[in-house]
Amino acid sequence: MKYSWTKHIFPCFLTIIIVLSITMPAVAATKLYVNTGKDTLDAALDNSYAIGSGSAQKLTGNSIYALTGSGLVTVDENAASSIPVINVGDIGSTTINIKSDTVKIGLYYYYSKNRDSSVETSKLTNYVGKGFEFGYYNSDREFVGLGHTDETSLTVMKDTNVSVSGGTVGCYHIKLSDTYENFESARAEADNYSGAFPAYYNGKFYVLVGNYTSGDEAAAAMAAMGIEGQAFSASNKCIVVTKSGTREILFEFDCGSDYDMALLPISDEKAVTTVGGGSAAGYRYYGGFAFRRHIGENITVINYVDMEDYTKGVIPYEMSSSWPKEALKAQAMCARTYAAANINQYGSYGFDMTNDTYSQVYRGTNSANATTDAAVDETADLFVTYNGKLCTTYFFSSDGGATESSENVWANAIPYLRGKEDPFEADIEFTYKSWHYEFTPDQIASKLKARGYSIGTVTSIEKEFTEAGNMKKLTFKDNSGKSVSVTKGNTYGVLGLPAIHFDIEYDKNSGKYIVDGGGWGHNVGMSQWGAYSMASVHDLNYAQIICFYYTNVDLSRGVY
Repeated sequence: MKYSWTKHIFPCFLTIIIVLSITMPAVAATKLYVNTGKDTLDAALDNSYAIGSGSAQKLTGNSIYALTGSGLVTVDENAASSIPVINVGDIGSTTINIKSDTVKIGLYYYYSKNRDSSVETSKLTNYVGKGFEFGYYNSDREFVGLGHTDETSLTVMKDTNVSVSGGTVGCYHIKLSDTYENFESARAEADNYSGAFPAYYNGKFYVLVGNYTSGDEAAAAMAAMGIEGQAFSASNKCIVVTKSGTREILFEFDCGSDYDMALLPISDEKAVTTVGGGSAAGYRYYGGFAFRRHIGENITVINYVDMEDYTKGVIPYEMSSSWPKEALKAQAMCARTYAAANINQYGSYGFDMTNDTYSQVYRGTNSANATTDAAVDETADLFVTYNGKLCTTYFFSSDGGATESSENVWANAIPYLRGKEDPFEADIEFTYKSWHYEFTPDQIASKLKARGYSIGTVTSIEKEFTEAGNMKKLTFKDNSGKSVSVTKGNTYGVLGLPAIHFDIEYDKNSGKYIVDGGGWGHNVGMSQWGAYSMASVHDLNYAQIICFYYTNVDLSRGVY
């Protein structure tokens, strides 16, 4: 009879079983068995006792036992053979310094010619609110107010000749010669002229009149109205704010590269703003917004938002809002920690992270609900750390049976991103749990050529697996003896497969290479479907989910 205590479904407890095999009444024949770390202990369990937590319990044969904090329990043999022990430390017993409690997210942004979602115009509308403040954010991410408007829908645009409903908003104006002490005094002066508005240029307030498509047109208008000033157009960093649906300019801002013009919604309660770029209908966001013309062209729209509100805008887009709360809480931990670890990742472009899969998908409040918000609130200010530093909490859809160590997919070995067998996905059904592909030798050659590899008809494939059982290396040989090798993430990428967990074999009967595997994504970090199973099937909590997928980590309290 085998007596097993180490493979069971009781996380967070170190299971120590002491068994006394007693043949009564011969006390001298008593034997003491102590858990020494072996998986099993050979002993006749009939007439044996387990001692733990100060009490003894008689055992019976043909059973598997585990000692937990609640006492000795019988463990299902199938569960005992597959579910690992998950050790979780004291949540929040350690602290971690966080650079800022405000994060900056590129909603529409310029990064390169191949990653450019910047816009000519962007419309902001109060969803909850009653107007906007004009201003900018300083280096401490604090909003500096300059003025305000009661208009509830504004359109921000670059200061070029922009076509709008009803005509064109021209980038040339009549600039009056005086400067003004503040926004209110500039607006009071602007009220004396038709089509005039306040402007803020490099720390000074001005009044500009009209909008024209050329300097000559502005000069002619100035002469016709008898206004003293100059025909003027600002720099290629200038931002214009209009009343949506009109050509009416409300404010203009140009501080070069020093500051970006910003809008902060005015509200008696927590403000929510609908933001659209170009023809986009828009998503709803908390926080304020800054606008930057990075290369003097279209506008990058940046959301300045509280860390917890940002996390609430990620969860329902990275994980279904209908999933168990403990899985959602684990996702909240990942999203919040990833954000904190990547502050200033895109600093030279004006933001910390993007709102897409290059960082994390972030779409604001539209799909959030009470459950997703509660998942964030119940883990507020908690971060995943390793040796006192923030983790980069990568996650993916599913692993097919095993996660993978970072260096076997990407370049560097990261100590908390260790590959391991994942038994949890097996307990649920989902798309891409398993998949099957068939390729002819010529199809494989074509896939390799599409990735820049020169090879003929493939005649053989050599495989090398990681310790976790994922594909580590493939070597393709063709009919001329030439070989091509791909490693790490390229092993699945080059074949267009969903994930790294697969095997490939040649089938003589069909003349094809047969690929069977499972999962979707890079397999490094947390499996979202695994988290779902841990929460829904095994009733595990968010801390246990995090501590299973990230090795030897702490759940630390953030200090701002």
